[in-house]
Amino acid sequence: MNFGLILFFLVKGLEISAPIAFAALGAVFSERSGVVNIALEGIMIVTSFTIVWASLALNSIWMGLFFAVIAGMLIALIHAVVSVTFKVDQIVSGVAINILAFGLARFLSQKVFGQETQTPTNPHLFPQLLGINSMAFVLIPIAIIAWFVLYRTVFGLRLRTVGENPEAGDTLGLNVLGLRYAGVIISGAMCGFSAATLFPSQWISGMTAGRGYIALAAMIFGRWDPIGAILASLLFGYADTFRIMFETKIPIPSQFVQMFPYILAVVVLAGMVGKARAPAADGKPYEKGED
Repeated sequence: MNFGLILFFLVKGLEISAPIAFAALGAVFSERSGVVNIALEGIMIVTSFTIVWASLALNSIWMGLFFAVIAGMLIALIHAVVSVTFKVDQIVSGVAINILAFGLARFLSQKVFGQETQTPTNPHLFPQLLGINSMAFVLIPIAIIAWFVLYRTVFGLRLRTVGENPEAGDTLGLNVLGLRYAGVIISGAMCGFSAATLFPSQWISGMTAGRGYIALAAMIFGRWDPIGAILASLLFGYADTFRIMFETKIPIPSQFVQMFPYILAVVVLAGMVGKARAPAADGKPYEKGED
C-alpha cells in the first residue's frame, strides 16, 4: 500500500466521518442538558436540503451554510418546545420530527424545484483541501471548542448540572428549561455543519442514510463526551471509508460489505450496554417545584 493511498484513506475517512461527528457533538450538548434528541436524522434531512436551496438561491455556499444552521436550530426548537415546555415524551417527539422532516423536505423540493426526490446540482461548493471538502477539517477546532465550552466555562458547568440534577440547579437559581433549550438548539446548529460536510452539491431523498442514528451511537460509545463522540464517529466513518474503497476487492457479496458500518454500530452499542452512564436526568422532563 503506497503513501498516496494511505493519505487518501485518511483524508477521505475524515470527510465521511464529519457529518456523523458534527451531529454527535450536537447530541452531546442536548443530552448533557437532559434532553434525548433522536430527531438528529430529521434535522439533518432538513439542513441538507436547506444548504442546497439557499446556495442556489443566493449564489453562495456560505449563505447556504448560514441558512442550514438556522434551519437546524428552528427544527431543534420544535423538539425543545414539545419535549421541554410541554413535556411530551422525548422519544415520541424525536420520532415525530423525523417523520415530519422527511415529508417536509420532499414537499419543499417539489414546490421549489419541481422534483420531489432530488434537487438540481449546486455548483457553489466549499473550497477543497487535500482533495476533500475543506469543511471536514473544521471539525477539529469545533471539537476543541465544544470540549472547552462544556468543561471550562460557566455555561458548560450549568448545562451539565441541569442534565445531572435539575432540582439542585433550580435551587441554585439556574434556568433549567432555558439551559435545556440551549442544549437542544446547539444540537440543531451542529446538524447544519453536518449538512455542509455530507453532500452540499445536491439534496437527494434518503441521503442521510441513518447517519443521525449512528451519531447517537457514537455519542453513547463516546460516553457523552465531545472528544469521545468524535473518536467514535471516526471509527464509524473510517469503517464506511474502508467499505467504499475495498468492497469490490473483498471476495464476498458487496451487500454484506455495505452492511459493515451498521453492524459495527449495533455491536458497539451492545458492548456498551451497562458500561456507559448517561447523565442522571437525561430523558426526564423537569417541572419546577417537583420533588
